[in-house]
Amino acid sequence: MLNELRQDPISGEWVLFSTARAKRPHPAGEMPFFQSKGECFFEPERMAQQEAPTAIYSHGQMVKDLSADWTTVVIPNKFPALKHGVCGSTHHIGPFTTADASGFHELVITRDHDKSFAQFSDAETAEVIQAYRDRHAEMTEDNCGEFISIIHNHGRLAGASIYHNHSQIISLPMVPTTIIRNLETSKKYFEATGKRIHDELMAWEIAENKRIVYQNEQFIVVCPYVSQSPYEMKIFPKMAGSNFGNITDMEIPFLANALNVALKKLSTALNDIDYVFFINTAPLKKENQPGYDFYQWHLEINPRLSIDAGLELETNVIVNTVDPDEAAMILRDTAI
Repeated sequence: MLNELRQDPISGEWVLFSTARAKRPHPAGEMPFFQSKGECFFEPERMAQQEAPTAIYSHGQMVKDLSADWTTVVIPNKFPALKHGVCGSTHHIGPFTTADASGFHELVITRDHDKSFAQFSDAETAEVIQAYRDRHAEMTEDNCGEFISIIHNHGRLAGASIYHNHSQIISLPMVPTTIIRNLETSKKYFEATGKRIHDELMAWEIAENKRIVYQNEQFIVVCPYVSQSPYEMKIFPKMAGSNFGNITDMEIPFLANALNVALKKLSTALNDIDYVFFINTAPLKKENQPGYDFYQWHLEINPRLSIDAGLELETNVIVNTVDPDEAAMILRDTAI
Protein backbone atom coordinates (compact mmCIF):
# COMPACT_ATOMS: atom_id res chain seq x y z
CA MET A 1 0.00 0.00 0.00
CA LEU A 2 1.12 3.54 -0.77
CA ASN A 3 1.15 6.07 2.08
CA GLU A 4 3.09 9.15 0.98
CA LEU A 5 2.89 12.90 0.44
CA ARG A 6 4.02 14.16 -2.97
CA GLN A 7 4.29 17.77 -4.17
CA ASP A 8 3.59 18.87 -7.72
CA PRO A 9 6.66 20.86 -8.87
CA ILE A 10 4.53 23.18 -11.06
CA SER A 11 1.43 23.95 -9.00
CA GLY A 12 3.11 23.48 -5.62
CA GLU A 13 0.06 21.49 -4.45
CA TRP A 14 0.54 18.56 -2.09
CA VAL A 15 -1.22 15.24 -2.70
CA LEU A 16 -1.60 12.65 0.05
CA PHE A 17 -1.57 9.13 -1.37
CA SER A 18 -3.38 6.76 0.96
CA THR A 19 -4.39 3.62 -0.89
CA ALA A 20 -5.79 2.04 2.27
CA ARG A 21 -8.67 4.54 1.95
CA ALA A 22 -9.62 3.36 -1.52
CA LYS A 23 -13.28 3.76 -2.43
CA ARG A 24 -15.33 1.99 -5.04
CA PRO A 25 -15.71 4.02 -8.25
CA HIS A 26 -19.54 3.95 -8.04
CA PRO A 27 -21.17 3.50 -4.63
CA ALA A 28 -23.75 0.74 -4.49
CA GLY A 29 -27.18 1.89 -5.57
CA GLU A 30 -26.01 5.01 -7.39
CA MET A 31 -28.00 5.48 -10.57
CA PRO A 32 -26.19 6.52 -13.76
CA PHE A 33 -27.01 9.97 -15.12
CA PHE A 34 -29.53 9.89 -17.98
CA GLN A 35 -32.04 12.19 -19.66
CA SER A 36 -34.34 11.09 -22.48
CA LYS A 37 -34.37 12.67 -25.91
CA GLY A 38 -37.76 14.12 -25.06
CA GLU A 39 -36.21 16.07 -22.18
CA CYS A 40 -33.21 17.25 -24.20
CA PHE A 41 -32.94 20.77 -25.60
CA PHE A 42 -29.92 19.77 -27.71
CA GLU A 43 -31.82 17.44 -30.03
CA PRO A 44 -31.67 18.54 -33.71
CA GLU A 45 -35.41 19.23 -33.91
CA ARG A 46 -35.19 21.56 -30.86
CA MET A 47 -31.97 23.33 -31.79
CA ALA A 48 -33.99 26.25 -33.23
CA GLN A 49 -34.97 27.11 -29.63
CA GLN A 50 -31.32 27.76 -28.78
CA GLU A 51 -29.19 30.80 -29.54
CA ALA A 52 -28.02 31.28 -33.15
CA PRO A 53 -24.98 29.06 -33.89
CA THR A 54 -21.53 30.60 -34.10
CA ALA A 55 -20.04 27.58 -35.92
CA ILE A 56 -21.51 24.47 -37.58
CA TYR A 57 -19.70 21.35 -38.79
CA SER A 58 -20.69 18.40 -40.92
CA HIS A 59 -18.34 15.41 -40.96
CA GLY A 60 -15.21 17.50 -40.48
CA GLN A 61 -16.19 20.40 -42.72
CA MET A 62 -17.47 23.79 -41.58
CA VAL A 63 -20.90 24.55 -43.09
CA LYS A 64 -23.12 27.63 -43.15
CA ASP A 65 -26.40 26.40 -41.69
CA LEU A 66 -28.04 23.65 -39.65
CA SER A 67 -28.73 21.35 -42.56
CA ALA A 68 -29.93 17.81 -42.02
CA ASP A 69 -26.43 16.33 -41.75
CA TRP A 70 -24.76 18.61 -39.20
CA THR A 71 -22.58 16.69 -36.72
CA THR A 72 -21.20 19.35 -34.34
CA VAL A 73 -22.56 22.81 -33.55
CA VAL A 74 -21.27 25.69 -31.42
CA ILE A 75 -23.85 27.99 -29.82
CA PRO A 76 -23.78 30.73 -27.18
CA ASN A 77 -24.86 29.42 -23.79
CA LYS A 78 -28.46 30.41 -23.13
CA PHE A 79 -27.58 30.94 -19.46
CA PRO A 80 -24.01 32.29 -19.68
CA ALA A 81 -21.67 32.75 -16.76
CA LEU A 82 -20.21 35.72 -18.67
CA LYS A 83 -21.78 38.01 -21.23
CA HIS A 84 -20.05 39.42 -24.26
CA GLY A 85 -20.05 43.19 -24.37
CA VAL A 86 -17.96 46.19 -23.47
CA CYS A 87 -14.68 45.35 -21.77
CA GLY A 88 -15.15 45.73 -18.05
CA SER A 89 -12.76 47.70 -15.89
CA THR A 90 -11.86 46.76 -12.33
CA HIS A 91 -13.41 48.50 -9.35
CA HIS A 92 -12.54 48.65 -5.68
CA ILE A 93 -15.22 48.21 -3.03
CA GLY A 94 -13.75 48.39 0.43
CA PRO A 95 -10.97 45.78 0.60
CA PHE A 96 -12.34 43.95 -2.48
CA THR A 97 -11.58 44.14 -6.20
CA THR A 98 -14.43 43.54 -8.64
CA ALA A 99 -14.79 43.54 -12.42
CA ASP A 100 -17.57 43.18 -14.93
CA ALA A 101 -17.97 39.54 -16.05
CA SER A 102 -17.40 40.22 -19.74
CA GLY A 103 -16.53 37.40 -22.11
CA PHE A 104 -17.76 34.54 -24.28
CA HIS A 105 -19.52 31.43 -22.95
CA GLU A 106 -20.27 28.91 -25.69
CA LEU A 107 -21.33 25.27 -25.93
CA VAL A 108 -19.87 22.71 -28.33
CA ILE A 109 -22.62 20.14 -28.94
CA THR A 110 -22.32 16.85 -30.83
CA ARG A 111 -25.36 15.45 -32.56
CA ASP A 112 -25.94 11.94 -31.22
CA HIS A 113 -27.86 12.01 -27.92
CA ASP A 114 -26.49 8.69 -26.64
CA LYS A 115 -22.84 8.90 -27.69
CA SER A 116 -20.06 10.39 -25.58
CA PHE A 117 -16.33 10.56 -26.27
CA ALA A 118 -15.82 6.96 -25.13
CA GLN A 119 -17.95 5.86 -28.11
CA PHE A 120 -16.63 8.37 -30.66
CA SER A 121 -14.48 7.51 -33.63
CA ASP A 122 -11.21 9.39 -33.98
CA ALA A 123 -12.77 11.43 -36.79
CA GLU A 124 -15.70 12.47 -34.58
CA THR A 125 -13.39 13.56 -31.78
CA ALA A 126 -11.11 15.36 -34.23
CA GLU A 127 -14.10 17.43 -35.39
CA VAL A 128 -14.79 18.53 -31.81
CA ILE A 129 -11.13 19.45 -31.28
CA GLN A 130 -11.27 21.40 -34.56
CA ALA A 131 -14.25 23.32 -33.16
CA TYR A 132 -12.30 24.02 -29.96
CA ARG A 133 -9.37 25.34 -31.98
CA ASP A 134 -11.52 27.43 -34.33
CA ARG A 135 -13.46 29.08 -31.53
CA HIS A 136 -10.25 29.63 -29.57
CA ALA A 137 -8.87 31.52 -32.59
CA GLU A 138 -12.04 33.61 -32.89
CA MET A 139 -12.11 34.49 -29.18
CA THR A 140 -8.42 35.40 -29.27
CA GLU A 141 -9.34 38.35 -31.49
CA ASP A 142 -11.49 39.84 -28.72
CA ASN A 143 -9.53 42.50 -26.87
CA CYS A 144 -11.33 41.77 -23.58
CA GLY A 145 -10.17 38.18 -23.26
CA GLU A 146 -7.10 37.18 -21.25
CA PHE A 147 -7.60 33.41 -20.91
CA ILE A 148 -9.72 30.81 -22.72
CA SER A 149 -11.03 27.82 -20.79
CA ILE A 150 -12.11 24.67 -22.66
CA ILE A 151 -13.93 22.17 -20.41
CA HIS A 152 -15.87 18.94 -20.85
CA ASN A 153 -17.98 17.49 -18.00
CA HIS A 154 -19.20 13.90 -18.22
CA GLY A 155 -21.70 12.81 -15.56
CA ARG A 156 -23.34 14.33 -12.50
CA LEU A 157 -20.26 14.14 -10.26
CA ALA A 158 -18.37 16.07 -12.95
CA GLY A 159 -20.94 18.87 -12.84
CA ALA A 160 -22.88 18.04 -16.01
CA SER A 161 -26.49 19.23 -15.80
CA ILE A 162 -27.40 17.97 -19.30
CA TYR A 163 -26.88 14.36 -20.38
CA HIS A 164 -26.37 15.12 -24.09
CA ASN A 165 -22.64 15.30 -24.94
CA HIS A 166 -21.39 18.90 -24.90
CA SER A 167 -18.36 20.96 -23.91
CA GLN A 168 -17.94 24.56 -22.79
CA ILE A 169 -15.62 27.29 -24.05
CA ILE A 170 -15.31 30.34 -21.82
CA SER A 171 -13.29 33.48 -22.45
CA LEU A 172 -12.25 35.17 -19.20
CA PRO A 173 -11.23 38.83 -18.80
CA MET A 174 -8.55 37.81 -16.29
CA VAL A 175 -5.98 35.04 -15.84
CA PRO A 176 -6.93 32.55 -13.09
CA THR A 177 -4.58 32.49 -10.12
CA THR A 178 -3.87 28.77 -10.64
CA ILE A 179 -2.58 29.50 -14.14
CA ILE A 180 -0.53 32.45 -12.87
CA ARG A 181 1.08 30.23 -10.23
CA ASN A 182 1.86 27.52 -12.80
CA LEU A 183 3.41 30.08 -15.15
CA GLU A 184 5.53 31.64 -12.42
CA THR A 185 6.89 28.28 -11.28
CA SER A 186 7.59 27.16 -14.85
CA LYS A 187 9.33 30.43 -15.68
CA LYS A 188 11.53 30.30 -12.56
CA TYR A 189 12.57 26.74 -13.40
CA PHE A 190 13.42 27.73 -16.97
CA GLU A 191 15.43 30.76 -15.86
CA ALA A 192 17.35 28.67 -13.31
CA THR A 193 18.08 25.64 -15.51
CA GLY A 194 17.55 26.65 -19.13
CA LYS A 195 15.11 23.73 -19.41
CA ARG A 196 11.33 23.54 -19.51
CA ILE A 197 9.84 21.80 -16.47
CA HIS A 198 7.24 19.95 -18.56
CA ASP A 199 10.00 18.51 -20.77
CA GLU A 200 11.84 17.35 -17.65
CA LEU A 201 8.71 15.71 -16.24
CA MET A 202 7.96 13.88 -19.49
CA ALA A 203 11.56 12.73 -19.87
CA TRP A 204 11.42 11.35 -16.33
CA GLU A 205 8.09 9.58 -16.96
CA ILE A 206 9.47 8.01 -20.15
CA ALA A 207 12.63 6.88 -18.33
CA GLU A 208 10.57 5.44 -15.47
CA ASN A 209 8.19 3.75 -17.96
CA LYS A 210 5.67 2.94 -15.22
CA ARG A 211 2.86 5.42 -15.71
CA ILE A 212 2.57 5.67 -19.51
CA VAL A 213 -0.90 4.58 -20.60
CA TYR A 214 -0.62 5.18 -24.35
CA GLN A 215 1.30 7.15 -26.94
CA ASN A 216 1.24 7.81 -30.67
CA GLU A 217 3.51 9.82 -32.97
CA GLN A 218 2.52 13.20 -31.55
CA PHE A 219 1.06 12.72 -28.04
CA ILE A 220 1.72 10.75 -24.86
CA VAL A 221 -0.81 9.82 -22.15
CA VAL A 222 0.42 9.39 -18.57
CA CYS A 223 -0.97 8.93 -15.07
CA PRO A 224 1.16 11.63 -13.39
CA TYR A 225 3.42 10.76 -10.48
CA VAL A 226 1.54 13.42 -8.49
CA SER A 227 -1.98 12.56 -9.67
CA GLN A 228 -4.60 14.73 -7.98
CA SER A 229 -7.39 12.19 -8.46
CA PRO A 230 -7.52 8.40 -8.86
CA TYR A 231 -6.86 7.42 -12.49
CA GLU A 232 -6.03 10.99 -13.49
CA MET A 233 -4.41 11.21 -16.93
CA LYS A 234 -2.57 13.98 -18.74
CA ILE A 235 -2.05 14.12 -22.49
CA PHE A 236 1.11 15.96 -23.55
CA PRO A 237 2.17 16.96 -27.07
CA LYS A 238 5.59 15.69 -28.05
CA MET A 239 6.23 19.01 -29.80
CA ALA A 240 6.86 22.14 -27.72
CA GLY A 241 4.06 24.69 -27.64
CA SER A 242 2.55 26.88 -24.94
CA ASN A 243 -0.82 27.69 -26.52
CA PHE A 244 -3.46 25.15 -27.55
CA GLY A 245 -4.72 27.61 -30.14
CA ASN A 246 -1.64 26.88 -32.25
CA ILE A 247 -2.42 23.17 -32.68
CA THR A 248 -2.07 22.27 -36.37
CA ASP A 249 -4.39 20.36 -38.69
CA MET A 250 -1.78 17.60 -38.73
CA GLU A 251 -1.74 17.29 -34.93
CA ILE A 252 -5.51 17.27 -34.35
CA PRO A 253 -6.11 13.63 -35.47
CA PHE A 254 -3.29 12.44 -33.18
CA LEU A 255 -4.75 14.32 -30.20
CA ALA A 256 -8.17 12.88 -31.05
CA ASN A 257 -6.69 9.37 -31.10
CA ALA A 258 -4.90 9.84 -27.77
CA LEU A 259 -8.00 11.31 -26.11
CA ASN A 260 -10.24 8.56 -27.48
CA VAL A 261 -7.95 5.78 -26.29
CA ALA A 262 -7.64 7.36 -22.84
CA LEU A 263 -11.40 7.84 -22.39
CA LYS A 264 -12.34 4.44 -23.84
CA LYS A 265 -9.94 2.74 -21.44
CA LEU A 266 -11.23 4.83 -18.54
CA SER A 267 -14.86 4.08 -19.37
CA THR A 268 -14.21 0.35 -19.81
CA ALA A 269 -12.05 -0.08 -16.71
CA LEU A 270 -14.27 1.98 -14.38
CA ASN A 271 -17.76 1.39 -15.73
CA ASP A 272 -18.39 4.75 -17.44
CA ILE A 273 -17.00 6.78 -14.55
CA ASP A 274 -17.81 10.50 -14.36
CA TYR A 275 -14.92 12.74 -15.39
CA VAL A 276 -13.85 16.25 -16.31
CA PHE A 277 -11.32 17.03 -18.98
CA PHE A 278 -9.93 20.45 -19.74
CA ILE A 279 -7.16 22.01 -21.80
CA ASN A 280 -4.41 23.57 -19.70
CA THR A 281 -2.95 26.34 -21.86
CA ALA A 282 -1.05 29.59 -21.52
CA PRO A 283 -2.96 32.88 -21.43
CA LEU A 284 -3.54 34.82 -24.63
CA LYS A 285 -0.43 36.69 -25.74
CA LYS A 286 -1.08 40.38 -26.16
CA GLU A 287 0.82 42.62 -28.56
CA ASN A 288 4.29 43.67 -27.35
CA GLN A 289 4.11 41.24 -24.43
CA PRO A 290 6.65 38.42 -23.90
CA GLY A 291 5.53 34.93 -24.82
CA TYR A 292 5.27 31.77 -22.75
CA ASP A 293 7.81 29.51 -24.48
CA PHE A 294 8.78 28.08 -21.07
CA TYR A 295 5.27 26.57 -20.71
CA GLN A 296 3.60 23.54 -22.33
CA TRP A 297 -0.10 23.23 -23.08
CA HIS A 298 -1.67 19.84 -22.36
CA LEU A 299 -5.00 18.15 -21.72
CA GLU A 300 -5.96 16.88 -18.26
CA ILE A 301 -8.52 14.14 -17.50
CA ASN A 302 -9.80 14.01 -13.91
CA PRO A 303 -12.18 11.16 -12.98
CA ARG A 304 -14.66 12.07 -10.26
CA LEU A 305 -14.84 9.18 -7.80
CA SER A 306 -15.63 11.19 -4.67
CA ILE A 307 -16.20 14.69 -3.38
CA ASP A 308 -13.73 16.75 -1.36
CA ALA A 309 -13.90 16.17 2.39
CA GLY A 310 -12.69 18.07 5.44
CA LEU A 311 -8.94 17.68 4.93
CA GLU A 312 -9.12 18.87 1.32
CA LEU A 313 -11.33 21.83 2.15
CA GLU A 314 -9.33 22.97 5.18
CA THR A 315 -5.75 22.41 4.00
CA ASN A 316 -6.04 22.08 0.20
CA VAL A 317 -4.07 18.84 0.60
CA ILE A 318 -5.72 16.47 -1.86
CA VAL A 319 -6.21 12.81 -0.90
CA ASN A 320 -5.72 10.23 -3.66
CA THR A 321 -6.61 6.63 -2.82
CA VAL A 322 -5.03 4.99 -5.90
CA ASP A 323 -1.32 4.58 -6.65
CA PRO A 324 -0.66 6.17 -10.09
CA ASP A 325 1.58 3.21 -10.99
CA GLU A 326 -1.34 0.84 -10.40
CA ALA A 327 -3.81 3.14 -12.18
CA ALA A 328 -1.60 3.30 -15.26
CA MET A 329 -1.15 -0.47 -15.29
CA ILE A 330 -4.90 -1.08 -15.08
CA LEU A 331 -5.69 1.44 -17.81
CA ARG A 332 -2.82 0.33 -20.04
CA ASP A 333 -3.92 -3.32 -19.81
CA THR A 334 -7.62 -2.54 -20.41
CA ALA A 335 -8.69 -3.80 -23.83
CA ILE A 336 -10.86 -1.47 -25.89
